[in-house]
Amino acid sequence: MKYEPIDKQIKNLIESINAMPEQVAQASIFALNRVAEWLKGRVSQEVSKEKRIKLKLIRDRISIMRANKKKTEAALNCNFRGILVKDLASVRQTATGVTAGGASYPHAFIATLKPGGKPGVYRRTSKKRFPVRSVRIEIYDEAEKIITELLGKEARDVFEKRFLHEIQRMTGALA
Repeated sequence: MKYEPIDKQIKNLIESINAMPEQVAQASIFALNRVAEWLKGRVSQEVSKEKRIKLKLIRDRISIMRANKKKTEAALNCNFRGILVKDLASVRQTATGVTAGGASYPHAFIATLKPGGKPGVYRRTSKKRFPVRSVRIEIYDEAEKIITELLGKEARDVFEKRFLHEIQRMTGALA
């Protein structure tokens, strides 16, 4: 059995069932939101695997701006400014610096700077006692590369499949 390309299937399905424009718009909104959720999951998994960081730390930094009737576009809001080393795993002070999550950070130290605050991992920015800066793992470049790879044909294929599924569900038609 020979299969048609999915865009022909969608066009034939819409024509054959006489789908109302409201149904097509609603199905596209549902499909966009599903693709945004899929993209969030894939980006989280890939970045987590690439940098060997807990999946939850990455997933919490991505939020979805969902599509609706007024705004028919979905977007990912990514906060990839860097992950604090103290959030990775249990941190341990060593003679040469700090170790956390299997990685070592030379010349770093663990300190509680604010009264009643939580301890963090810091490095001095000069030879003097202060100023100090929090130690972070930068993930922006890897995340940007992964997002651009996924936004190609793969995201379009997922959108087409989801749209076809949603239009069939809304109209009760079979492809």
